[in-house]
Amino acid sequence: MDATAEPVARLWKAAEHLPRTVRLLGTRYRALFLAYAPHAQPRGAAPTIADALAFVDFMAHQERVGLLEDERDALRGDGRALRRRFRLRRDGERIEAVEKWKPLQWIGL
Repeated sequence: MDATAEPVARLWKAAEHLPRTVRLLGTRYRALFLAYAPHAQPRGAAPTIADALAFVDFMAHQERVGLLEDERDALRGDGRALRRRFRLRRDGERIEAVEKWKPLQWIGL
């Protein structure tokens, strides 16, 4: 896979975990994800989820990108849904989604 195809493949895989965000950002999602992608190297058992969580964090800290309130709500909602089950671990540019403790999932937290 060449250098440009890899981030594009990552963006479509991450989009599966960010349905509201992708729907509201529309065509801007691709450009924004490709701006984020060089700054993260997903690893571990759930690299796609790590990418989605790190993208949400990336967007939350962007000051140059003007997001509408609905877009911010979508980012927060998608991020919250992922964080119910996973947490993001960072080591420089390396990112990894780590599954939270199972009993917390059983009681719905």
